[in-house]
Amino acid sequence: MNNINQNFINGTIKTLPRKWTEEDIDLLKKYKNNKLSNKFIADKLNRSETSINIKYKRLKKTNDTYNKKHIKQKYLLNDLFIQKIKPKNILDVYAGNSFYKKNKLCKDVIIIDNDIKTKCDYNLKAEDFLYKFKNKKFDLVDLDPYGSAFECFDYALKIAQKGIIITFGEYGHLRWNRIDFVEHRYNIKTKLNFTPDKFISYIEKRALIYNKELKPEIIGQFKNILRVYFVIKNKKKSISGKKYFKKL
Repeated sequence: MNNINQNFINGTIKTLPRKWTEEDIDLLKKYKNNKLSNKFIADKLNRSETSINIKYKRLKKTNDTYNKKHIKQKYLLNDLFIQKIKPKNILDVYAGNSFYKKNKLCKDVIIIDNDIKTKCDYNLKAEDFLYKFKNKKFDLVDLDPYGSAFECFDYALKIAQKGIIITFGEYGHLRWNRIDFVEHRYNIKTKLNFTPDKFISYIEKRALIYNKELKPEIIGQFKNILRVYFVIKNKKKSISGKKYFKKL
């Protein structure tokens, strides 16, 4: 089984990722520094190319090089959106080095991150925090994860009042021709319909459950990342978003 752990859950085999050792990480860095391909490295480390790519991105994030190429553009879009909705309070999720705190765009900013090395208000998993504070209101909620924020969408939509920003890290799966992760979540079944519209449409429909209408104000497409800035309009409660969603 190539040292891969497996569990038998609900009648199906679930593969558990093999842990990365310090030796594996050192070899990965060495091969990458020598500009060797992911395929070569995957063969050497007995892993998939996807595993190699994801691990290397995480290492770059830890070293503050992740998103470095487009971070200035992202910050510019953040600034434009802030000027548009003028939030009085902001919840910055998966914050890392919070753009909002550093730029003092709003006095009332709460930042959360699961990384204990990150200086933030709450060291919690995003979904745990959002569940705990599900009855609180924020003018702006920014979901900017490494990877997917899918598990947090409902909580974030419920508490966001003026705007919500979502980074769809899973948009990068298009590059690797991976449909499995997005197929059942966003109804993306082929490479042809792996488009920003699919992600945006899903969130717009989901928001109707909470009687909110979303308008994509800014759509930022960076390398392997889709980041959408939505303005929120509250709908009249006489219109049942939940009922409408079930009809779709």
